[in-house]
Amino acid sequence: MSEFRAGELSQWVSRLWKNGIPEGPITGVSHDTRTLEPGNLYVALRGGQFDGHDYLRQAFDKGAVGALVSERFKGTEHPMLGVPDTLRGLQDLARGYRKKWIGTVVGITGSVGTTTVQEMCASVLSVRGETHRTAGNYNNHIGLPLTMLAMPALAKHGVFELGMSHGGEIGPLTQLLQPKIGIITGIGNAHRENFASLEEIAREKSRLVEHVAASGRVILDRDSEWYSLMRRQTCASVVTLSFEGVADYVGRKVGDGIMNVHGANYAMPLPGEHIMRNALRAVVLGLELGMTSGEVAEGLRTFKLPPMRWEASTLSGIEFINDAYNANPLSMRANLRTFSQRSESGARWVVVGGMRELGDITEEEHAALGRYLDGLDLDGVIAVGELGQQIICQSAHLFFHTLEIADAAQILKEHLHPGDHVLLKASRGEQLERVLEYFKEK
Repeated sequence: MSEFRAGELSQWVSRLWKNGIPEGPITGVSHDTRTLEPGNLYVALRGGQFDGHDYLRQAFDKGAVGALVSERFKGTEHPMLGVPDTLRGLQDLARGYRKKWIGTVVGITGSVGTTTVQEMCASVLSVRGETHRTAGNYNNHIGLPLTMLAMPALAKHGVFELGMSHGGEIGPLTQLLQPKIGIITGIGNAHRENFASLEEIAREKSRLVEHVAASGRVILDRDSEWYSLMRRQTCASVVTLSFEGVADYVGRKVGDGIMNVHGANYAMPLPGEHIMRNALRAVVLGLELGMTSGEVAEGLRTFKLPPMRWEASTLSGIEFINDAYNANPLSMRANLRTFSQRSESGARWVVVGGMRELGDITEEEHAALGRYLDGLDLDGVIAVGELGQQIICQSAHLFFHTLEIADAAQILKEHLHPGDHVLLKASRGEQLERVLEYFKEK
């Protein structure tokens, strides 16, 4: 748990307290009265559909000991710090608190695999001591400073995901975080609707390594087509990894779910070549920070993904793999390929939905996904939703399109038997996980 003194908060935003000064330590910072805890500082943010100042009474009723508010706000008798802009004030708090940290800070960004790499890295580093990490989707201009302010000052490590949806976002986030180590995962057409090309996405992601200090390190994939671009952007030490060529750390598949790096074997917590590449980044991080191969292997053994990332469950004897948290062309192919190559007996079905935020390449990418599905060994494919209309699979034994998720569940109910397997994969907004709810009902 993080704790702050009233005086240092005042110093970080360059403002004096009004209506008195909170007594004792301030335990945490919150911008949401639904999750605010007694002892917190409440930050009244303004958005397009809300104004946090409207919830100040609720915040203090729930135990807030002070608030960060607009300097024009006058309507409370409780301790307040008034600033010109509360979002900037929140970021100033995080910037000030960052100077107190003693642990190693890792920043991670990319188009695909960022959460997986973050969780793997955090799991590995946790073997050596307390490790703080980004929770949920708290990886943007609001979520990152809140996550930073939640980090215990004496934590040994901090692992943070930096997200973006538009250009110009990664640089400021990196400057705020000041990571000692930067890691870039796979680059693909995520949020493409806001970028003119894949190269623009790669350049935006490269802002992470650009802002890692010369005394720091960046971990880059030597096999990536964007490796040279990334390397040119940084003045930090570059540590390379590869599965295909010469690098500082080369991963080799030596068995089913086993990767060898520098003579040591590491068991993979999940199937798939993309998981192995993600795990290699965590292995490299651990070894670069002086951990033994045994410690790194232990960290990978304890790794667990958040919900709706390759989350397995069984209903009526049928295995469902729910990977419907998000999707882009790169992650969609990786998961479909991994699922189709599984050796378990029983039929293999996939339920796919739309990939959002692709802009003017939406139709092209969904048609390409259909052609990709044609090359996989699948027994049935169901495409769901309006975007799903653009996915056509001609090689599957059975192919369906439906606009309604409930109808997809009914199709599965009519065609599957105990021992069969189903993968659910789509962008988060498609809500494809509801297939499970409807399947239970039916």
